Amino acid sequence: MKDYLTLDDFPIDKQRILVRVDVNSPMDPDGKILDDKRFRGHLPTLRDLEGARVVLLAHQSRAGKKDFTTLEAHARRFSQLLHREVTYVDDIFGSHARESIKAMKPGEVILLENTRFYAEENINRPPEDHAKSHMVRQLSPLFDLFVNDAFAVSHRSHLSVVGFTEVLPSAAGRLMEKEIDSLDMGIRGNEHPSIFVLGGTKADDSIKVIQNVFRRGGVDQVLVTGVVATVFQMAAGINVGEKNREFVEGLDYSEMVPVAKDLLDKSPDKIVLPQDVALDKDGERLEVAMEKIPPDLLIADIGLETIVDFSKRIKEAKIVVLNGTAGIFEKEKFALGTAEILKAATEAGFAIAGGGHTSAAIEELGLEPKFSHVSTGGGASISYLSGDQLPGIEALKRAATRYRK
Repeated sequence: MKDYLTLDDFPIDKQRILVRVDVNSPMDPDGKILDDKRFRGHLPTLRDLEGARVVLLAHQSRAGKKDFTTLEAHARRFSQLLHREVTYVDDIFGSHARESIKAMKPGEVILLENTRFYAEENINRPPEDHAKSHMVRQLSPLFDLFVNDAFAVSHRSHLSVVGFTEVLPSAAGRLMEKEIDSLDMGIRGNEHPSIFVLGGTKADDSIKVIQNVFRRGGVDQVLVTGVVATVFQMAAGINVGEKNREFVEGLDYSEMVPVAKDLLDKSPDKIVLPQDVALDKDGERLEVAMEKIPPDLLIADIGLETIVDFSKRIKEAKIVVLNGTAGIFEKEKFALGTAEILKAATEAGFAIAGGGHTSAAIEELGLEPKFSHVSTGGGASISYLSGDQLPGIEALKRAATRYRK
């Protein structure tokens, strides 16, 4: 039995259901939505709620940003994808919003205004404090059920994510359920070989993930790329060149080197470092062995030998979890490592990709349909893989305990 409730645990037809979604999306200066991936992620939940009166809570950007705007365009995009009307209401919990909700008929869907237009939404507080807010007090009496389908924002203890779980029966939506199940499958590593591939620039996050999966004992190997690999190479006593050392120091990752060394000392056979790298020499790709990195050139990708080795390991994996790019994917000359690793992952038994730059690369390469799961949450997925408790998920678990009593 799951430690949270799902849509399968509640009656749906004709119920009034408040659903937190995350459709925070890139927008052009004219207010046009440039990528509807997050909208599409919520469609299974919304289709399962077709017989209910559904009210959506969402945010777009944050105060001070150019794309901090109303959700009118978001309602239009949902209408297009669902092939039925999603009504935009330019109010969050005032009389206009409440009267609109009261007048709803089964099968109707409303999207309320950007939750971050209400200042209290952005404050990290415990759920019991958020439950006392005006938003929760005004809206909660109008609903039979709260559904959190916004995994990507559930690493924040924000009002619309955790406040309603204190006062309403609460469930995980289908996307939330899929995120938890898929990421759990990666962390547990119940099938072998189980491999993690960690890259990008956030070495501190990746090291937390490695510590967590090693503690749990399910992973067989961790392949490191990007700045993560540079930190581990420094930890292994490899001369990465003055420029790369300065780059790591500039990111304030010097203190990560002894942590990485401790991991290498304890699990030398589990962490696999690149054998060669591609350097950026005046915009051109220069392949060198690890021990031949000059002092004045930056590492911009993994090298060809490493690409072949890592790809073989990944293809043979029963489970592979990827987070972070192998190089500067935005530059064509240094996109090779990332592209080949992601293509190899599509041949693994079960391939899970973290959000952020990884999912952007997958989409650009047209590989998303070939992945078992591509997470919608960058920060949320890395927090979950690190073993952190996500406030949005913990709130659902507490609500389930209360409901089952």
